[in-house]
This record gives sequence, structure tokens and C-alpha cells, in this order.
Amino acid sequence: MEFELLEEEVDKLICSQNIELYFDEFEVDDPDTVIIRENKPAIIIINTNFNTDVPVVARKAHELSHVLYGSSEPSLYNFSIGLRNEAEVIANTGMVNILAHLSFKHTPLEYRNPYNFMEAFHLPVLTYENTVIDAITDVQYEY
Repeated sequence: MEFELLEEEVDKLICSQNIELYFDEFEVDDPDTVIIRENKPAIIIINTNFNTDVPVVARKAHELSHVLYGSSEPSLYNFSIGLRNEAEVIANTGMVNILAHLSFKHTPLEYRNPYNFMEAFHLPVLTYENTVIDAITDVQYEY
């Protein structure tokens, strides 16, 4: 799936969760952020200047995963592709699962390549290999 189409699908998921999505220009080392608020919609802020090889669609899926799979307590999270703590493990696993489902739901298992997937999203193989293999294997094929 092309990144543009994939991003449209992720945007639909964000919208379906009533999450506010904003784009802004901050310093190159300021990561994307998600703010989970009490009794208010979550807010995702994408820094269009953020210096990372990870495509925006993956960054959106990561921040969405904090909302979907993380704590519902008011929190602020900054994008991190590393698996440094439980919240980031949850968000990065969720990101991989969302992207794998959207990318491979119409692709038979024998044509799914975890290494091409990791390369496309700039995911470090040593960190993500098992997570990606599990995710793309678990995607149910939709004819």
C-alpha cells in the first residue's frame, strides 16, 4: 500500500476515535506528541520539522496507539521509536499492528515480507523483527 493511501486510513482511525490532529513546525529535535486528557478528546501534534527517518504515517499510528492501547490516565507522550519503557513498547507494538493490518489485509501471507516492511518504516531489525513477524503473520487476509 502506498504511504499516501495508508496515511488516509490511519487518519480515518484517528478521526473515528474523536482525536484532534494538528501539524506544527517546531525545532528539529522536538518529537511528535500525544496529549491524553481527562473527559476531553486526545490531541496528537505532529512536528513537521522533526528530524527522523520514520514516516509521518508511522508516527501517527504510534501516537494513536498511546490512546488506543495505553493508559487512559491524563498523560503526555513524545514519539520514540525505541522500546525504552512499557508505554513505548505498547505504542510501538500498536503502531506495527495497525500498519501491518492496513498494509497486508489484502495480501496473502506468502507475499508479506517483514524485512521490506521494516525497511519501509525505518524500524531497526534487531528491535522490531519478532514484533513485525508476529504482526504480519496475524493479519487476517480479506479477499
